[in-house]
Amino acid sequence: MLITLSPKPQVREHLVLPIFDKELIATHKALSEKERAFVAAIIASEELSGEFARVFRVDAKSRSVVLIGMGKSADVSEKKLRIFFRRAVRELKTSKIKRADIALVPLAGITTLVRLAEIAAMELIIADFVFNKYKETPKKGWPSISALRLAIPHKPDEKSRITTAIRAGMIIGTETNAARNLANTPGGDMTPTMLAKEAMNTAAQIPGLTCKVLGETDIELLGMGALSGVARGSTEPPQFIILEYRPETYSGKPLILVGKGITFDTGGLNLKPNSSILDMHLDMSGGAAVIHALSAIAKLKIPLHVVGLVPAAENMPSGSSFRPGDILKAMNGKTIEVLNTDAEGRLVLADALAYAKKFDPLFVVDIATLTGAAMVAVGTRLSALFTEKSEDEATLRRLGDESGDYLWPLPLAEEYLEDLRGTFADLANIWKNNYGGAIEGAVFLKQFVDYPWAHIDMAPTMTTVESDKLAKGAKGTGVRLFVELARHFATKQ
Repeated sequence: MLITLSPKPQVREHLVLPIFDKELIATHKALSEKERAFVAAIIASEELSGEFARVFRVDAKSRSVVLIGMGKSADVSEKKLRIFFRRAVRELKTSKIKRADIALVPLAGITTLVRLAEIAAMELIIADFVFNKYKETPKKGWPSISALRLAIPHKPDEKSRITTAIRAGMIIGTETNAARNLANTPGGDMTPTMLAKEAMNTAAQIPGLTCKVLGETDIELLGMGALSGVARGSTEPPQFIILEYRPETYSGKPLILVGKGITFDTGGLNLKPNSSILDMHLDMSGGAAVIHALSAIAKLKIPLHVVGLVPAAENMPSGSSFRPGDILKAMNGKTIEVLNTDAEGRLVLADALAYAKKFDPLFVVDIATLTGAAMVAVGTRLSALFTEKSEDEATLRRLGDESGDYLWPLPLAEEYLEDLRGTFADLANIWKNNYGGAIEGAVFLKQFVDYPWAHIDMAPTMTTVESDKLAKGAKGTGVRLFVELARHFATKQ
């Protein structure tokens, strides 16, 4: 999809127009006189309102005008803006409209023009994604949009910055979709080895981005007993993926992004029930987010040293699987008593977090589909956030709101550690009660860090929900957030 900029809509093009409750948009200059009269009549008859996300289409011989409700103008937010753009794509594809103008004149006062342009481009690209590579192509092809033009009123000296913002939004949206594509791919086709190859191929195409993969022997030599222990039950060897973007002009400490890369999680010998196992090819969504966040950061040339770490493995049941009662030794020397083989994500992350210390990091964030308990705590519309410092929590929550990867904090209190003491090892990989499972995972991970750090449990947002107005499957959580995080630290250096 091509997205371009125009100071105003073209009279003959199909048009998408936001409308507000009780406000007559029928006088809008983007409409012809006949269309204005028709829309005015509809509004007068109360058949059309500005109810949020409600859609009405006015069809004429030359073009269609798609009207999308934005609610009350005083209540419009960036969150609603995102849904507006997603709803626009859905309606255009349903109507088989391949080219259209999106009139953003009524929205121009909600945020800056540059930010409006980036959000628009990003969300239009994300909304256009559909995972259909395993389906037979229809005779007439899949519904598609070839070009959209953003009609944003602007001064001549603003054009360059707005155009740059559109390009940035397209990059971030494209990389978010690439992460969704990786996560949606079935586990049989997206093994640890294949995930490593995808990371290598991605890095090879982007100047300044490098990728190194440590295989099974290297992992064992480094003492990553937790990662190698989880992988023992699979015929697929573990991989440790290291992506690095280092601008020549930057000499400071790096931001480290760590993503869980369990390409399929059966639960191991503590086998998951049928209702829980079906989507477990998505258990590497955190790893996919890290790979494509690095790709986006490199393409945007954000002036910050950023490293991505993805411990990749399969958690499978077999005669060689690690067992409940086994004791694994992590890279930092801590021993872990395995009480449940289905709590494997924290094990592979433990070794990755220990490895991150090698870089003397500025800040480390790990992201993982870690616990179903996080979904119980916060639902399915935002991810759970754990931080040690209130200022880091505030920053990450703000960046979550700005990026669209929304976060909500849960406690990371020291007293919880008592419940994770192992009987025969330093730690147990689960605690001995049925409550606070998301906190349990975060507190476990905290034992492997001694640097500024945050943990994001993205299990609640692993897949889309209907209110997202996106295609079913992986949501791509994390890519947008990590781009904003890199921008944040780049401005602080």
